[in-house]
Amino acid sequence: MGPSYHRYVGVAASPGIAIGKAFTHAEVRPRVPQRRISSSRVKAETERFTEALNSVGDAVRRTRDRVEIEHGPDLAQIFEAQLAMLADVEVRDRTLGIVSKRFWPAERAFAEVMSELCAKFEQIENEYLRARVGDLRDIEQQVQNQLSGGALPGLQTLRSNTVMIARDLLPSEVAQLGRRLVTGLVIDIGGATSHTSIIARSLGLPTVVGTENASRRIKSGSRVIVDGDEGVVHTLPTAPVLRYFRSERRRQLRRERELSERRDLPSVTADDKKVQLCANIDLPQEVAVAVANGAEGVGMCRTEFLYLGQRLPDEQQQYESYRTIVEAIAPQPVVIRTLDLGGDKLSHAVDSLPEANPMLGWRGIRICLDTPDLFKTQIRAILRAATAGTARILLPMVSSLDEVDRARAVISESAAELAAAGIEHRDDIELGVMIEVPSSAIMAGQFASQVDFFSLGTNDLVQYTLAVDRGTARVASLYDPLHPAVLQLIRQVGEAAREAGIPAGICGEMASDPEAAVVLMGLGIMQLSVSPTALPELKEVVRATRLADAIDLADKSLHLTSGAQVRCLVQERVGEALRVARPRRREGGMP
Repeated sequence: MGPSYHRYVGVAASPGIAIGKAFTHAEVRPRVPQRRISSSRVKAETERFTEALNSVGDAVRRTRDRVEIEHGPDLAQIFEAQLAMLADVEVRDRTLGIVSKRFWPAERAFAEVMSELCAKFEQIENEYLRARVGDLRDIEQQVQNQLSGGALPGLQTLRSNTVMIARDLLPSEVAQLGRRLVTGLVIDIGGATSHTSIIARSLGLPTVVGTENASRRIKSGSRVIVDGDEGVVHTLPTAPVLRYFRSERRRQLRRERELSERRDLPSVTADDKKVQLCANIDLPQEVAVAVANGAEGVGMCRTEFLYLGQRLPDEQQQYESYRTIVEAIAPQPVVIRTLDLGGDKLSHAVDSLPEANPMLGWRGIRICLDTPDLFKTQIRAILRAATAGTARILLPMVSSLDEVDRARAVISESAAELAAAGIEHRDDIELGVMIEVPSSAIMAGQFASQVDFFSLGTNDLVQYTLAVDRGTARVASLYDPLHPAVLQLIRQVGEAAREAGIPAGICGEMASDPEAAVVLMGLGIMQLSVSPTALPELKEVVRATRLADAIDLADKSLHLTSGAQVRCLVQERVGEALRVARPRRREGGMP
């Protein structure tokens, strides 16, 4: 019996449906020599490694320039990060140190350094930073190919309607793909926040990652369906399955056209109440996607992307990055969150010790206040960038008013220093806190008198309130943003904000859930910030909902005993409006 229909389940990295013939891309890596060299070869090996770095740098710059011409400057910024990695003095010096002390060839020494660096990044809990391993592997492969005298393995000539299948695809390889030929990607490793995934989304390529073994089992030439919405790959589909996905793809295209036509409609409820819809971004290049999807500002700009290398970004580097974002979305506001990492993730930057429970340890604002030079450098950069538009500062993981006072003192001191130096800046910037710790939610009334705005970080708030680590499989089912205890805290925050006359928004994943979004509006949260691609459908949900109904729904939800009960109530009261706003796949699903 020959091969038959099969499903591979992975992670949805770029939405949409792609149907085509598989092309399995073979991963070719140069062999790293294990020999030793003589002491007389050290100088020549040093020169060879330096030349390889320079050559790869030239190649990356060419890729960056081509991507900028074809896809715009925002996407090209990804390759600026690779150039920064190539210029990392510590990586270069450590490699050459191994060459001179252990008498290893450059290939072996560089592989050792990059392996250690990748291992460090893989241990990082922050998903975005962990995903930077793909960029490190990209640089390593290009340098190794240069050292070995070979070229980066090129992609074979492709035919139209090809689905690329690979164990791994490097950002530089994805950037080479032609949208008219490649219709979708299937990658065994990686996550939704990798640069490979970001490029795929920018190119509009439906992508599933994390399939583990698809590249070993899917044969070139096989018919493949990539379901980038659900994170599922279908191979050798039956006729009913193929008909279903062809129909779904046509429906999606119609839906995209409809949403595009409605993009400029105001984000108001059915009873004409304004809801501000903003975007969460990780990278400067995501601003263009946010604007294209109707964002009314950046509700949260994560700054961890700047802390990629072994060296900390200086004030000028941070200023230029923040200014790019502020200028791109002006006159709409940008909320810039200060560095939010755990202490064990910044071992190269701060003195830290291993922690038994880092989620309850030295992280967020605690690190910044304990390392004032690190904090002040970032604050000065933000104050300078704010002159290009409207920027606000958001403090993460705040649990006490003392932390707010200490942070405000650093901001005032930074502004005074800039003024004394005659450097242009804003000294009237608004300061907000993330409400993601139960203590800050309970004391929201006191916090509201000391800050200019609230931003609810529901990912951590749910975790801390329910004592559930959503990353732990055995208890992940207990993680429920609609649990009435969580809703009680959100209501408390919303009421405190209204009484103080300050805005309260949400930047957690909860806002992307249509059922949760309705409840949030009913609890008084009238600013919702989500990923850029989620904005068009969220606007449809807002426009289909009467705020009066949402308030009544939220009030009743607070008296229920579980998140499941809340979801049932939402479906009962506003389910029809949600289905109109966000039509699901055909009733009954795939055959």
